[in-house]
Amino acid sequence: MTATPLLFDIKNLSTEAESMKRLIELFSALGEKLVSHDVEKALKRTAGISYKEVALTFADSQTVTLLIKQTGDIFKVKINGKEAALRNQDAHKPEAVIQEIAQRIKSSRTAYQKALAAKTKADDVAQAAKSSGLKNTQKTRVSALQEQVNSLDALIAERQQYKAQLEAELAA
Repeated sequence: MTATPLLFDIKNLSTEAESMKRLIELFSALGEKLVSHDVEKALKRTAGISYKEVALTFADSQTVTLLIKQTGDIFKVKINGKEAALRNQDAHKPEAVIQEIAQRIKSSRTAYQKALAAKTKADDVAQAAKSSGLKNTQKTRVSALQEQVNSLDALIAERQQYKAQLEAELAA
């Protein structure tokens, strides 16, 4: 790896830029496989800082969003949509920043996959409920209520019969 700092040229920042290729190489060297990367074309502004977003997606579907200032350095990092405070953000060695991001990705991999599986399962259950339709739910509720009415009618008839039997014994 070269010792030059990882500075992005925000004016010429694209998916084919030299700094993006170097970023991909750094992640690859740390064992993280990038499946896609995208650079936001429009310049955004927050808290007086202009920046561009670089979205990275890894093989295990985790995402990293780098917010790059006009000076070319990383302003903020979001891992799986959550902001991450990095210890080495001001470091002059970009490898330290990339290494810290890669460690965070590796350490959160199991939890992320578990959450993703739970979300997928919840989405599947919701989709199954939608596909079965509201009418099926209404039919089930109507049949359950009808069974309840029938059992109550049978109980009322039984109690009326018992009442008539008691009245007959009392009259005799």
